[in-house]
Amino acid sequence: MTDFSCITGRLLRFGLLWVWAVAALPVVAQRNSPFAFDDDYVFWGYPVVYLNYQAKAAYPLIDRMLQAYPPVEEIDRHRWLTLVTLDQFLHDAEYYRRDAFYSFVSGRMARMLDGMDGTVFSGVRVYKLYGSGFILRTRNTTVAIDLVPGGTTSKPFLTDSVIYEIVSRCDALLITNSDGGHASRNVAKMFVDDGKTVVLPEGLWSNLGDIMPVGADTLQTHELGAMTLHVLPGHRGNARNNIYVMDFHGNGIVAHTGAQDNDNDWDWMDSVHDLYSIDVLLTKSTDNLESFLEGFRPRVVITAHENEMESAVDRRESYWEAQKRMKGVADLGIPGVIMTWGEAYDYADTDSPNISSSASKVMRNGILYIERKGALYTPAGIKVK
Repeated sequence: MTDFSCITGRLLRFGLLWVWAVAALPVVAQRNSPFAFDDDYVFWGYPVVYLNYQAKAAYPLIDRMLQAYPPVEEIDRHRWLTLVTLDQFLHDAEYYRRDAFYSFVSGRMARMLDGMDGTVFSGVRVYKLYGSGFILRTRNTTVAIDLVPGGTTSKPFLTDSVIYEIVSRCDALLITNSDGGHASRNVAKMFVDDGKTVVLPEGLWSNLGDIMPVGADTLQTHELGAMTLHVLPGHRGNARNNIYVMDFHGNGIVAHTGAQDNDNDWDWMDSVHDLYSIDVLLTKSTDNLESFLEGFRPRVVITAHENEMESAVDRRESYWEAQKRMKGVADLGIPGVIMTWGEAYDYADTDSPNISSSASKVMRNGILYIERKGALYTPAGIKVK
């Protein structure tokens, strides 16, 4: 009886050990998968691999849909659904594990750079970057605002090579405030080293080289080539936040509010529209959106700061949230444009090929183009070779 009990106990212990080993297999296999997922698509027990492949399948489709349905003042259901779908993937708590995310961003930047090599027909072309970053391009000048790499030092969203390509296509960099989401010393140094103008708040960097510190408690005006720059004395809390009003000499007037957030400034911001006739306002999607619109009274507003990936999931402003805010101020009659990274939007006169009466929309291989006088253009006005 004793021998039988010993044997039974050994078998029981062995059985429990076997059960534990089987239960632990997915954890071990998660690190060293024996399967060739490209061939077998066996994902049970491998959730990280599953989510990676889901992202790998979705991001290219999202990118294709964004090309087919570019930024417009009256968003259609196709673009709306695409942005909401993108929101879902950009609210993945472990997005940094997904190689497809970085491929998505780099692909959009590459397409934007190609577009920047084309001709601007008239008005102002607005390119959306990460965070509050934008590029403004006219016939005569190209200006970057709050250009930062995003991400981490080891895994930036915009690599040094991409930023250098942007620098080479720009004439100046404007920095609104000292926060890391708006200001990058390395980016500013690239502009300085390339002989480009860097405009930034006073006191931000003292030993960067040939830079142009601006900002005080009064309005300033500076002539920068083909642009007249008005610097308004905004604040982010108690810190200086330059609000820039850029007059492109007949091509449009664009204002960028940076991270403006100080109730004491509303007294003068409420009357900005008395000083300038703003065409395009670039501003944060925020609870104060209505106040910004009433103070600046632009012809079009483009929101910023959506899906800042460094923020916690519940604090990343979704594109659908920005759209909801725009609906909340619809009674002001100011069109709102929701853009994502790498996209372009033209604020132009009737000679622009994307709004001319002689132009028509056509679909080629699932991508939207503008056809004018027998030639094809992208919705941003870039001629297709």
